[in-house]
Amino acid sequence: TINCVNPCGEEGLPAWGVCNLASLNLSAFVKDWDIDKAGWFDFKALEEHARIAVRFQDNVIDADQYVYPEIRKMQKQGERRIGLGTLGLADALIKMQLRYGSEQALPGVDKIYQTIRDAAYDESVNIAREKGAFPKINIKKHLEGYFIKQLPQSIRKKMARYGVRNSVLLQAAPTGTTSLLSGASSGIEPVYEFEYYHTGRLGLQLVYHSIYGEWKKLHPNEEKPRY
Repeated sequence: TINCVNPCGEEGLPAWGVCNLASLNLSAFVKDWDIDKAGWFDFKALEEHARIAVRFQDNVIDADQYVYPEIRKMQKQGERRIGLGTLGLADALIKMQLRYGSEQALPGVDKIYQTIRDAAYDESVNIAREKGAFPKINIKKHLEGYFIKQLPQSIRKKMARYGVRNSVLLQAAPTGTTSLLSGASSGIEPVYEFEYYHTGRLGLQLVYHSIYGEWKKLHPNEEKPRY
């Protein structure tokens, strides 16, 4: 029974349910980019890092120190729930000179998240083959899930045999603090303001979005590109 959500509200949880979150910085996968030249997206590297992230998060479940024994039991003997998400989508699109939300951007965005989805689930099934599926799995019911039915047949076929290591794998978290630490746009959101005023200890300051600030230095009197 889902009876609560996590602090940011994007994830429904059962009693004593928890989830460790991780994010792939999509901006970092745009190669051969500079401020006046569109880059290309490295989908092969994205797939590799999605697989690494799933293994990393699954290991965190076993390495973590739990506040309550009920939480430890739910994770280790129950769900093994993880949440792999992204940050930097808006910055990745800017680097490829694609306007967020445009028809031109949609195929690439679809491919990014399909790549993450398929790599994450395939790797979780691989770990299940090595170490066992999450303890509370009912494989027959799991395969009937609406989301699971959208996975490639090859992954579902492996899942039918080995199960899956993690009951839930993907999560679109807001990534507010981690985006600031990474110097990238947050979550899946667009860049809401390319320049804004910030009031802090040093008084009122004009702050530029990082990529836009870089572009503006080279093009001080030009209108910013649509992307």
